[in-house]
Formats: sequence, C-alpha cells, structure tokens
Amino acid sequence: MFDFYSERLLNNTKNFQPRDGNRCIEMIDYEGKGVVVCEENEVEKDNIADWAASSSRHEKCKDGHSLRLLIGAPENHESDSEILPLPFSPSTYGAICRAWQLPSEFLRMVMSTLPLNVAFEALDSEGQAVKGLMLRAGRSRDWNFCLGIVHSPSTRTTCGILSGMQYEEIEKLLQCLRESRAHVHDPLLVPVFLLELRVHFFALLLEKRALGIEGIEYATGMRHGFSTDPRKIALADQERKFKAKLLDFDPITQKLTGVTGTLSFCDMTFRSSKRALDLVVNMRTEMGLEKRMSSGGALDSTISDPIGRRIDYLSELINGSQAYGAVLSARTKAQVQTVYSMIGQRDNRVNIETAAASREIAEDSRRVAILTRKDSLDMRIIAGVTLIFLPGTFMATMFGSGFFRFLPENSTQLVSGWIWLYWTLTITSTAMVLLSWFYLSKQHGRRFFDIERRERSLLASSRGREEAAMLRERPVLKSEVSSRR
Repeated sequence: MFDFYSERLLNNTKNFQPRDGNRCIEMIDYEGKGVVVCEENEVEKDNIADWAASSSRHEKCKDGHSLRLLIGAPENHESDSEILPLPFSPSTYGAICRAWQLPSEFLRMVMSTLPLNVAFEALDSEGQAVKGLMLRAGRSRDWNFCLGIVHSPSTRTTCGILSGMQYEEIEKLLQCLRESRAHVHDPLLVPVFLLELRVHFFALLLEKRALGIEGIEYATGMRHGFSTDPRKIALADQERKFKAKLLDFDPITQKLTGVTGTLSFCDMTFRSSKRALDLVVNMRTEMGLEKRMSSGGALDSTISDPIGRRIDYLSELINGSQAYGAVLSARTKAQVQTVYSMIGQRDNRVNIETAAASREIAEDSRRVAILTRKDSLDMRIIAGVTLIFLPGTFMATMFGSGFFRFLPENSTQLVSGWIWLYWTLTITSTAMVLLSWFYLSKQHGRRFFDIERRERSLLASSRGREEAAMLRERPVLKSEVSSRR
C-alpha cells in the first residue's frame, strides 16, 4: 500500500545524516541448549545494508534462537522536541526495511514526537509469516527510543532496529541483554527491557519531584508537623508568618511550572507504556510465550516465566506510578492556587501600604503648599509695605539734605509752606512704583504661563509623532484594507 507521508520523509535528505558509531548485536543460541553466544561490533555506515541482508543462521544453529539488533549511533539530546536525523542514508534505511520486512509506517514513527505502539504481521522473502512490533516513546531528552522488531517463527530469528538512544542508555540496554542472554528465545526481550528502563527512570523522576513539591509546601507554610502543644503551634504560626513575609515567589512559580510539565509528561509516558505493555502481553499470548519455560526455551512445569513475572511487576509499577503521579498533580495544583492567593494577598497589602504612603505624601504636600502660599503672601505684604514707604522715605531724605532750603534762616515756622510739594512728589512716586510693580508681576506671570503652554504643546506633538510612527510600522490587516476600499 502506497504511503505518501513515508515517501515524502524518505525523499527529504534532512531526515538522514549518515555517521559512524552504529552498533550491531548478535545473540545466537546454538542447538537450543541455552548456550548463547553474544557478539557486539561497531559496523561502518557503508556496511550496514550488507550486514542486515546477511543471514545469522549457522549450520549448528538448527533448533536454536537468534537475535539481531542494530542500534543507531548515540545521540545527544539538548531539547525535548527536536527531531534528529537517522544515522543512515536513505538507501541503507530502505535496504534494512526490505531485509527485515519493516513497514513503511516505521519511518513516520521515527520522525514523530508522539508515543505510538503498533503490532503488525508480514511475509518474508520466502512467503513465511512474520510478526513485528513498533514502539515509539514520547520524545524527550531521556529514553527517546524508536524500536522496530520482527520475529520469524520459521527461522526462530528476531531482527530489530533501534534509534534515538544516548550513549549511557545504550550501555544500560546492552548490559541487560548480556546478563539476560539465556532468554534470547523470547522475541519480545528487547521491548520489555526498553519499557522497563523508561518506566523506571520516570518513576524515579516522580520521587525526585515529590521532594521538590514537599519543599514548596514547607516554604509556603502549607505543610507542617502536627502537635497538640499550644506553644509549639503558636511558635509554628509565628515562624510561618515570618517566612511568608520574606518569601520569594519567582523561584517558586518557576518550580511549580516545571513540576506541572514534568507530571503531565510522566502521565503520558505511563499511559503509553501501559498500552505498549498490553500489546507485548497480547503478542506473547499469541506466540505461546506466557507458558512456563526453562532457560533453553523448552516447556518446564517447575520453572516460571521470568519475563512474564517482570512484565507483571512492570504493570504494577506503571499503576503505582500513575496513582502517585495523580497525588502529586493534586498537591501541585493546590500549591499553585496557594501561591496565587499569597501573591494576591501580598499585592493587596502592598497596594494598601502604597495608598497609605501616598495619602501621607499628599497631606505633606498640602501642608507644604499651604505654608508656601503663606510665605508667598507674607513676602508680597512685606514687598508692598516696603514699596509704600520707600518713596516717602526717599523724598524725606532728599528734602532733608542740604541741597534745598525751604525756610529762611531766622524763620520760626514749624511747617514749611513747601510741604505740599513733598506730599505731591511722595504720592506720585508711590503710585508710579506700585503700578510698575503690579504691571511687572502680571507680565512675569503671563510669560511663565506661555512657557508652560509651549512645553505642553511640544510634548503633545512629540507623542503624536511617536504614535504615528508606531502606526506606520504596524502591519496592515486584510480586514482594514477591505474596509478602506
């Protein structure tokens, strides 16, 4: 069946970046006696297709089982969503799929970020039925694997391709396979180990996040020891209130955001792993692998199936992790609400304190304005009194000098007849001084208001130019163009 999307991915050279570091693992149980030979080699990128097309069947390997696994070159994951290219060329990938009967959908799973689990059946080159399984873990920095595995019941050979793993993860998987080589007869050994390693990693991650949530609960005062002693309760309340005043909400909100994302991803991981595990169980049931087996693969009523037991434990681990994750999610939501409430309370308290401080500043400004106005009025009164008496004082000083003589030398008059001249000059000069003072004060005030009005107009025009520039830089929407038309 034609697969448009796989063809498009296959023709995109950005999805392929051939590089060295690919490893091939062969585990062969000769004659089915439990004597498993394990070979690990690094295969060059140009020889991968030949290795995949070659047969691992040996003349002595007539009744035994074999596992052939190709592990792509290690990756370095710096992002949770970046899709890295395959370490093969498009032709090499096509040769692997043809040799091992991998469906075209496998490439779509490799280039996807979604958790996907698909079982399939196909026919090999000799027309024999083969069963396969494709697993795609949700893309993340850790245990971001994509596995395609095919088992041929006629040849008792299992072939698989694994990509997306980091170096440390590959080493852990290889250690598990080396130590469990006696179970090479189970075609689903690799999927079980991959699911176990991934689920166990995220189960431990949940426990680490639980410690972080507990620390946030203690910081916000929502978690504390219980005591019946009133003094201890009072001291604990005082300590909690004191810590609440010094609490920095920035790192707490960052931690809560990170914990929320981690819990959501863990929940998705456990759900997808549960579906994959159910798929593995169904395939083992169809293959008859759930029966009791000996280490060599023969039926034995005294030895239980260790892989089945591991699957049962893994299923319970997933159930327990989901239940624990639900509890942590509820605690995280409670902390989010608590932190938002505390932030709102702090903001309200700060607003109240700011309003009180603003009121005090306004009262002080009012008092300063009143005192300033009073001082200004006093100064104007002093200036007015000075201007009133200054001309008369000046005239009296001038008339009392030796420049003028208004009485004869032997006169007995107390008041000179020229007194009218003094009052005329005094009143005239006083009126002129007061009028000049009044006129100059008015001119000064008008000039001050003109300067203030000019500055306001300049400020308004500059703001208008800035807004016009912003409007010119803003992209014009299609709806605005149609409305103008």
